[in-house]
Amino acid sequence: MSAHIRKTAVPAKNSRKSQATRARIMQTATDFISERGSTDFQMNEISDRCNLSKGALYYYFIDKADLMDAIFDQVIGDLVEQIEEAVSESRTPLEAIAGVVKTLVKCIRAERPLVFAMVEELFLPEGIDLTSSGKRFSRVLELLEGYIEQARQEGLLKESLNSHRTACAIAGACIYNALAFVEGCDYGKPTDDIVREYLTLVMEGAATEKGLELIRSFEE
Repeated sequence: MSAHIRKTAVPAKNSRKSQATRARIMQTATDFISERGSTDFQMNEISDRCNLSKGALYYYFIDKADLMDAIFDQVIGDLVEQIEEAVSESRTPLEAIAGVVKTLVKCIRAERPLVFAMVEELFLPEGIDLTSSGKRFSRVLELLEGYIEQARQEGLLKESLNSHRTACAIAGACIYNALAFVEGCDYGKPTDDIVREYLTLVMEGAATEKGLELIRSFEE
């Protein structure tokens, strides 16, 4: 008579229980990021806090990079949804731009993992393939660049303005604002004030005519 080996049943990855466990793992990793201000945690710390065996943990995420990708995809996806909602009722492209920037400032200040997701994508060395990450932040830049270009075509911004570089400048300012906020700078400053200052700086510029002449001389 042949022996029957009993196998432990593992829930399918698309089952409700499996999805709940996956979400719990991601939230635990997010908690570690928020607590430590970095992604410096180990997978065994995740399994310990979630009361999961290492085998169970690696059933859901093959390694730490896989887990971080899932977290970054989620926070960037949530950000895009909030931005699209913020601009859905905008009457002018400038209102839409302000809506994008306000959402960026609010969300990045609230979620530290979002900072790491953006920094990871924006500061990867040249030549690194971003296909696996889905170019998360590119969707945000595309939205912002599109409204800047629309405002430029409607004569609300200078004809010579480069929409792509302007979008990058605004988004970059929001990211560094988040990093400064983590260090305690601008603590408690109203979000609307920060948004207004960044938009004014980018749209109006900061250089005097003398400063502009020096900038033009860089090309000579």
